[in-house]
Amino acid sequence: MAAAMSVAFLSARGLRLLLLVERGLLTWPRATLVAAAAQAAALFVPARTGELALPLLLARTTGRSFSAGVGTLLATRALDLTSLGVWSGAAVLAVRGFREPLAIGVSLALFLPSLLLPFTVAVAEKLALRCFAVRGVRGRRWARRVRRVRLELDGLMRRPVRLIAAVVTSIVMWGLQWAVAWILLAAMGHRWPPTTVVAGSAAAAVANLLPFNLVGNLGTLEAGWTAAFTALGVPLQVAAATGVAAHLWGLIFAALFGLAGWVALTALSRDDSPNRDRG
Repeated sequence: MAAAMSVAFLSARGLRLLLLVERGLLTWPRATLVAAAAQAAALFVPARTGELALPLLLARTTGRSFSAGVGTLLATRALDLTSLGVWSGAAVLAVRGFREPLAIGVSLALFLPSLLLPFTVAVAEKLALRCFAVRGVRGRRWARRVRRVRLELDGLMRRPVRLIAAVVTSIVMWGLQWAVAWILLAAMGHRWPPTTVVAGSAAAAVANLLPFNLVGNLGTLEAGWTAAFTALGVPLQVAAATGVAAHLWGLIFAALFGLAGWVALTALSRDDSPNRDRG
């Protein structure tokens, strides 16, 4: 059941990627393969440097520049933070009550980076022009790359219908991720309320985004999971044990689906090569 729900999660992740990219450059199945392969790379390459696999794969499958793919990567991370803000805020309200100011604080803390992303990239572009333009051809090349990232985000803002659909898909996608966590916990004999699972898992997911780990986010996710569930009343040993077990199952699913994604994308690229040669 958890594996099937993980497939649904990856399908939603692929649909979100499809919505963020210009129309006609990807199909939903191929976007799902890209999402699965990129997620595995992000998890298993140290210090989150595997995140760069997404723009590399997008450049390979769509023909867009790497810089444009970086813009898409930033958009996906902004949507992740927004979705985590929605789910964690709702879970805190459900667990602690509607007078709990923590829910507002958590949501705002996660929303603000997403809302400020276009402004942040615009400022980065101006700084890049000032710092790199004086460094000759190589500096101007880097400045142009930063500008392509900003243009990619600007293009996304000019597609409001697809952006809103991507936001909704992202929220649903994370709901499927919480369903995976609930199913795994139930299989371990811990049938905790869904609100408790969402509240604890959301904190772990935020810790999971921090680039302060080596491989597989080992350590940061367990720390966030244990701290969150302990604060929700779960005994420390149970919280720590379930965090490790759930994380390992998540890594197994990511590795299997990621490997399948890489193999399928490689086969598809080989099939496309003769067509490009004839074109």
